[in-house]
Amino acid sequence: MRWMPYHHDWKLAFQGEFGWRLHWFGRYGGSPNWAVTESRLAPDMVSFFFVEKNPCWARVNGCKYTLKAGDMFVVSGADEFSYCHDATRPNVHLSASIALSHPGVANILLQRAYPRRFTMPDPARYVAEFERVLTAMSNTSAFRDIVIAGALAQWLGYVLQTLHPPLHATVPERGSVINRLLTAQAWANAHLSDVITLADWAAAVKLSPVYFGGIFKRETGFKPMEWLSQRRLEMAAQYLSGTSKTVTEIAAECGYACPYYFSRQFHRHHGLSPRRYRQTSFERKPEGFGKAVTKD
Repeated sequence: MRWMPYHHDWKLAFQGEFGWRLHWFGRYGGSPNWAVTESRLAPDMVSFFFVEKNPCWARVNGCKYTLKAGDMFVVSGADEFSYCHDATRPNVHLSASIALSHPGVANILLQRAYPRRFTMPDPARYVAEFERVLTAMSNTSAFRDIVIAGALAQWLGYVLQTLHPPLHATVPERGSVINRLLTAQAWANAHLSDVITLADWAAAVKLSPVYFGGIFKRETGFKPMEWLSQRRLEMAAQYLSGTSKTVTEIAAECGYACPYYFSRQFHRHHGLSPRRYRQTSFERKPEGFGKAVTKD
């Protein structure tokens, strides 16, 4: 066969290798007893808190803010925060905790300097974009993951184009420690199928195992191996609901050499066997996504 140029051997138009992670995404509040007690956001996440109805108060890193309907409030990785409101006028808000990873970067959103509080110029448009994601979350087709990713991209694109957050000019306070931790989490996510020892994991970010274990527990609330086990089982659930891989293949992808041990651990964490989880995955709406609750 004589050589011929490929029809599509042209200049690359776009290539994306982003990974979406959500810890919550929904409409919350609406009752007198709603409150968020003092907490710390996971260091690899960004939280967007939009006030849909009635004011509330936020305290972040010791500073108090009054938020009114239409305000967007941003909490970034490792910020300490709490929320409260007037119980006679229950607050309703749209809240999301999100990471957008890229190879070697746990969350590229953390590289931006967000305004802490921002009044959205078109609140109705924001609510419509947010509700589009909630609708996508309830999708039960074989293409659910793509539908959700598309809706998330549209919502996040609207948020970023509205806020226009610039790149950080300098490393944020505590950045060296947080950045080491984010790098460690990104490294682990990229090696879930491998045998990961604490020594190897610490060495990947040039820290001693003892020091690494200490700062990991301090910043995340979990020991490194506890966090790794949870992340592997969460990824396994995503593989079960979104791919046709066998249970044995998924076990290996998530770092379990023995599928029987994997099944026991999965059942202990999720309350269902892997096969039963797959059978029911499209019958269950993901917990915490889009449902009305009284307390975050």
